[in-house]
Amino acid sequence: MESDNLRLSNYEQELNVLKMKLNEMFSLSLGSFQSAAKSLEIIDVGIAEGVIKGDDEIDNLKRKIEELVYEILLRFHPLASDLRRVIMAMKIASELERVADQAVNIAQVTQFMEGKVLIKPLVDIPKMAQIAEEMLSGAMKSYFEEDVELAKKIWLMDDKVDYLDRKVADDLEEIVAKKCSKEAIAQSERLIIVSRSIERIADHSTNICEETTYMILGKELYTLL
Repeated sequence: MESDNLRLSNYEQELNVLKMKLNEMFSLSLGSFQSAAKSLEIIDVGIAEGVIKGDDEIDNLKRKIEELVYEILLRFHPLASDLRRVIMAMKIASELERVADQAVNIAQVTQFMEGKVLIKPLVDIPKMAQIAEEMLSGAMKSYFEEDVELAKKIWLMDDKVDYLDRKVADDLEEIVAKKCSKEAIAQSERLIIVSRSIERIADHSTNICEETTYMILGKELYTLL
């Protein structure tokens, strides 16, 4: 009995460490996205370079989380809902790593835009970034607090980002049609990369919501809407 209690205590400690690592990775990935969005809004290459350099730390943290997950699986052989919790931690780490990758894409566009006059004021892209940031924070809150209702609410916000993504693309297409210059085309291509990167960050947030819901209930989120 004492041995079983010790085993349970060790297992819970490992799960707590796993959650702490995920929370650390979430903070870094969110910060990377926020910095990348700010770097583009004010065209600050220094901030952009910080985002790009910081990506390795996030990648390394993802590997540590994966190693911890494998260790938990090997040592404790969790079953049913416990197994889902451990596996989902690794999946969510992958989503956060991809968020950071998209932030790097945005930062690289900032580098390209340095010294240029923007062909279009950044109006819709900051709106997209704000919604996507709220989605990512909400998705991770739903995970840590195991809140299915919040996961559903965040999941439904994705339509707003998709709408703005299409609007950005349509507006840039109109500008290119009017100006039809190499500079207009080059900037348009980069701003579409930014818009798509933000849209993908929103998608990664909905994925976290789906994974959280499955972790808690063993059901797909869309079946609950």
